[in-house]
Amino acid sequence: MHDLMHDLAVQVAGDENILLNSDAELVKEGTRHVSIGFKIESWQKVASCLPIVTKVRTFTSFNWSKMHDIKEVECHKIFSKLSRVRLLNLCGLGIEKVPHSIDKLKHIRFLDLSYNKGIEFLPDSIIKLQNLQILRLVNCERLKQLPKHIKKSVNLQQLFLKGCVSLTHMPRGIGQLTSLENLSVFMVAKDNGVSKHHGGLGELSGLNNLRDELQIMNLRHVKNPSSEFKAANLKEKQHLQVLRLSWKLGDPYDNNSDSGPDDGENDEEMSLEELRPHLNLKWLIVFGCGRLMFPSWISSLTNLVRLRIDNCKKCQHFPPLDRFPSLKTLGIYNSTDLEYIESGINCDNALFFPSLEKLWLQNCPNLKGWRRDTSMHQLLQFHCLDYLAIRSCPNLTSMPLIPSVQHLVLINASKKSLEDILKMKISVSQSTSSSISPSQLKILHIENIEDLEVLPEELWHLPSLEILAIHACAELNLSDDMQWQYLGSLRRLQFAYLFKLASLPKGLQHVPTLRNLLIMSCPNLISLPEWIASLTVQSFMIKECPQLSESCKNNMGADWPKIAHIPNISIDDRWIQLDGCYKL
Repeated sequence: MHDLMHDLAVQVAGDENILLNSDAELVKEGTRHVSIGFKIESWQKVASCLPIVTKVRTFTSFNWSKMHDIKEVECHKIFSKLSRVRLLNLCGLGIEKVPHSIDKLKHIRFLDLSYNKGIEFLPDSIIKLQNLQILRLVNCERLKQLPKHIKKSVNLQQLFLKGCVSLTHMPRGIGQLTSLENLSVFMVAKDNGVSKHHGGLGELSGLNNLRDELQIMNLRHVKNPSSEFKAANLKEKQHLQVLRLSWKLGDPYDNNSDSGPDDGENDEEMSLEELRPHLNLKWLIVFGCGRLMFPSWISSLTNLVRLRIDNCKKCQHFPPLDRFPSLKTLGIYNSTDLEYIESGINCDNALFFPSLEKLWLQNCPNLKGWRRDTSMHQLLQFHCLDYLAIRSCPNLTSMPLIPSVQHLVLINASKKSLEDILKMKISVSQSTSSSISPSQLKILHIENIEDLEVLPEELWHLPSLEILAIHACAELNLSDDMQWQYLGSLRRLQFAYLFKLASLPKGLQHVPTLRNLLIMSCPNLISLPEWIASLTVQSFMIKECPQLSESCKNNMGADWPKIAHIPNISIDDRWIQLDGCYKL
């Protein structure tokens, strides 16, 4: 903020609003809103600036990690002077223990303790805050328990627990908080149903005002899935928009957690039939484990916009997924036994994903194609698909047509997969009217195609391609490729981790549209061709190419005359030339 605007804001705010900084003085009696600035030295300083201020209504800190972590005694001193506060934001201040004196804040309605990763327990005295409506504990990663009598917080409306992955259970009686509108996480206890302090999934039964997002974590600990899932009564939660069902902790936490003996995969089939949500649901995310039996209701979620299925390793196919009229994004991850996404039986090709815009297929090593029954496969076509990313699906060769895809990513695949998927793109032009562009593909990223020695012929039939990235194709030799002139729209080109690249492709001199060129980790590329001086490239970046960097890094280098005309040049993350001005 400009100094003049700051002074004006301070004058308008008067004494009601104050920002405590290094030059802070005693907070005046009439102050209603206190903020802690970035330049305050210590929490002792904050406490000393606060008399007993009965009119302060909001107390907020923006001082994340700028001074030492706030200690319990310092919290106590501050709490003791804020008896009438309504909003208290202590987000990310390194709090490890919340003092019992928090119960002095009788009028508080909003309490934010998020990102205090040292907190393991909340004091039981917090339930005395009868006016508390919103409690935020986002990413309190070590928090193990909520107050056991939390059911007494009868006015609580929102309880944010996302990222509280150390929670051992939900307290018994939490289901009595019928005013609750947001419960972002429900953690199933390991000894589910045994302890008198642990609440099972039945606690969700009456919480029918829940909205936004609900993630049920550690479903693997459910002892009687049919009865407990039914007791959750998800079908009555008509305001719920997002439902995450995680057999462990879900992404990204499972990848970072230790796998103990209880983390083994479940060989018994578990059905989701009784976890049926309301038809208003917009997002469904399933982080499975072992043999997951998909329910009959999944195809009835006609309002679903996003669907993600992750870690359902022993599923060989899914129920029909193409009937969702509103589905815009679909992701299938880590399904190692999956061979076909659908059986293909009784499927209507005319209704095949009418709204799907984005599709991810990742780490499905046995995936061969979309449908097992391929008798009508040639008629399958994504109508609106704009983005397609396929990673670590090396056996995938049979895909529906993808005429509208503009952004294609293919990683850890085979040469045949690359060729076949590009054919799915190109073959559309043979069956469409002349008014439709032969290919709308604008961005292509290919990476780690191990058996790729030369670029496939299909690549040269992409006249709309604007961005091409080729990474980590160990056997690829581009030196003699001469067909680049067919890429008449190419603007940006990236070569990375191509260890056989000894010279730039000769055909690039015939691409007048090229504006950005990046070369990274191509150690055998030691010089640039003379013809690069004829290109109208606007930005040229070289990184981790030792010999090439040496010959280009200043105006004394052997290759500098060839690139001196380029306005923006970066060598190993250092701008040598910027907007046509030499920087060294």
